[in-house]
Amino acid sequence: MRASVVVNGNVKGTLLITGDFIVAVDGGANELRKRGIIPHAIIGDMDSISQSTLSYFKEKGVEIITYPHEKDETDLELALAYVFENGAESVEILNWQGERLDMVLAMIGLISRYDNVVAISESCELGVLRPGTHMLNAVPGEIWSLIPLCRANFCLDGFKYGFDGQMELEKPVGVSNVALEEKVQISVREGKVVYVRWKRKPL
Repeated sequence: MRASVVVNGNVKGTLLITGDFIVAVDGGANELRKRGIIPHAIIGDMDSISQSTLSYFKEKGVEIITYPHEKDETDLELALAYVFENGAESVEILNWQGERLDMVLAMIGLISRYDNVVAISESCELGVLRPGTHMLNAVPGEIWSLIPLCRANFCLDGFKYGFDGQMELEKPVGVSNVALEEKVQISVREGKVVYVRWKRKPL
């Protein structure tokens, strides 16, 4: 089962949900209500969901899982744990872009725990690759960035600019590479590598 976790970001354009199991993270439910989408559950401390949206989804029979505002986990962390406990085999995080750069950085850290979680928007896909060989879909000419978290030893194949060795965050030479093939290979020997695949050319 694939889960779609919708967070409280600022989506612009299409919100393409491909999961079988939809979970709204707190204020992410506001966006789903605007689009007429009913989630299976809403999870969080409920500090960013509107009261009208909360009442609306309660009337629809949506499961509401409320946590205290003062806690050691972010709402997204709780949501990821919830969907995996309920049978998810992979997860897409949606509506994650916006002004909260701190939340995006925290999200990357959470994604790095897993082999099967990606953050997707209309313009890009973001994931974290752990040790192993990864074959990923690409389109020739797409811009990709490969950034260590925070130090990694890895090798690239199928890109305009080759790389084979250790990279550190202080010297992120993997930014703005270009895919040459419909499949690219990223072999991580040590550490973790954040990849950003730009499905649309960034500004």
